[in-house]
Amino acid sequence: MLGIVSTACNFPGVESTLETPLPSTGVVDESAIPYRPDQQIETPTTKPPDQTSPEDSQGKPFMTAKGSVDCLAAPLDGSETMTVFTGGDTATILGKTPNGKWFAVKEADKPQPCWVPAMAVELNVNPDVLEVISPPVASTPSLGSISGVLWHERCDFTGGQAGEPLVLGQGCVQWGAEVYEFGPNQIYDPFETGWSGVRLHLGMGPCPSTGLETTITDTDGEYVFLGLNSGTYCVSYSALTDGNDSILIPGGPTFPERGENGFYQTVTLGEGENATGVDFGYAWQFYD
Repeated sequence: MLGIVSTACNFPGVESTLETPLPSTGVVDESAIPYRPDQQIETPTTKPPDQTSPEDSQGKPFMTAKGSVDCLAAPLDGSETMTVFTGGDTATILGKTPNGKWFAVKEADKPQPCWVPAMAVELNVNPDVLEVISPPVASTPSLGSISGVLWHERCDFTGGQAGEPLVLGQGCVQWGAEVYEFGPNQIYDPFETGWSGVRLHLGMGPCPSTGLETTITDTDGEYVFLGLNSGTYCVSYSALTDGNDSILIPGGPTFPERGENGFYQTVTLGEGENATGVDFGYAWQFYD
């Protein structure tokens, strides 16, 4: 079969009668399009923001600090600061408090998580998908106490006056070279009793110190200060104030030292320690 080829011929002196272009055949010249045999067309997909999965960010949700933020040992203002994030810092999120106001953060180089306020960070996930974690119970320091007895020291003796020889009896000790340098032995002996109704003071720090609290000795001369944190305290009393003068005057302290230094003791407590045996001895003027 012979093919028909249409051409527009132009002869001298004759104008072409083809004023309208030929209609398109709809055929595309594929030679103008680069072709790869392995080329595949992918359909883009989107994920709504409110359905972000915890599997994002290498399988774990993470936070980004909006600015400087303290990461605390417990989800409570005033807790110990474990680390500080600056703006743009990121860390893995382990969960949230039941009220959603705090996030538990796991740092790569820390064995325990710390807590940041939810308002201070941005998440790569919807907070609703986070696991609820019960916050740690804040540990309460164990409290200690200081206790002891203020006892009535005695020294039974005869003589020592008008030329009579001095004879020391129970509870006595010769503590100096002179005959008159004797007195109670600074031991709470079985025949001795406690001073009842004497007010003692407790102060913070080494002696002399008062102002923390007071207590009064019981019928056996015993006293106690309870509910004390670790630290250094001063236990003291005075024979001239707090109504103690009506009980103790005339006389003077004998233990832990003879003289004015016997009115107080410095005590250092460890956490939860109960310091017992913080005792005081006091004798009347003539040791009776």
